[in-house]
Amino acid sequence: MNLDPPPPAGLLLYQLTPGQIETVLEEVFTRGVRCGLLDHPPPGAPARAGAPQWLLAELGDGRITGACPQRRWRRSDPEAAAWSASAPGPKDRWQILEVLVFTPHVQIRLGEGAERGWLSADAPESLPAPLRPRDRAFLLRGHNGPEHRRTIRSAPGNQSPGHSPHEPPLTVTSEPDGTRAVLPLDPTDTTGTTRPLDDGRTLALTAGTWLTVREYWAEDPATGAVGVAFHRITGLHTGPDPTGPGPDPGTGDPVEEV
Repeated sequence: MNLDPPPPAGLLLYQLTPGQIETVLEEVFTRGVRCGLLDHPPPGAPARAGAPQWLLAELGDGRITGACPQRRWRRSDPEAAAWSASAPGPKDRWQILEVLVFTPHVQIRLGEGAERGWLSADAPESLPAPLRPRDRAFLLRGHNGPEHRRTIRSAPGNQSPGHSPHEPPLTVTSEPDGTRAVLPLDPTDTTGTTRPLDDGRTLALTAGTWLTVREYWAEDPATGAVGVAFHRITGLHTGPDPTGPGPDPGTGDPVEEV
């Protein structure tokens, strides 16, 4: 009996060296500059130098979020310290539970203690359904209304050299469970509408603040069963659902707008 799980289809996965892991941490947390490995990944992975970069880091004492649309990071720990973990220094790697640094095309994941790391991206070959990767979008649900969020504007004295005057916002949001979260964007309220189609079906349209994910599938060679075996975060967005209209709210059937 083979107990090894089947590999995800359509995925490139590279294990990082200790030197690459240290460079990622130094660039993102110490120097606050773009992650070079995302701009120039290993051969075979898509290279999109200049694409927006985002950060989601889980540490023992909280979370750090951030965005880097151009040259430098704007992170939650310097300007929203009351709702953020502190950046892990060279002697604090043990606090790291997980660090995700990603663009729409490539993701770096560092595991617990930053002892191991991986870079993931789409493989170049196309795949037939049902093994073709699937894009999904998940609503980041806080309370609606401007009274439940506060955008932090960077003071001129806190801006590092190289900061763009159009730097990304940081927003402290109120969550339904009473906690606070810092998002590296200006969130919008969640809204939902429907539109009837000519054939009697109904199209569901949702807008809000989204985390987008690409799912990779694997097939069990013994049974032929197919399931999600890996996922890669691809971005943070506001506005309509990035994956398109939703299923018919009455039947749950998929609906495509012609």
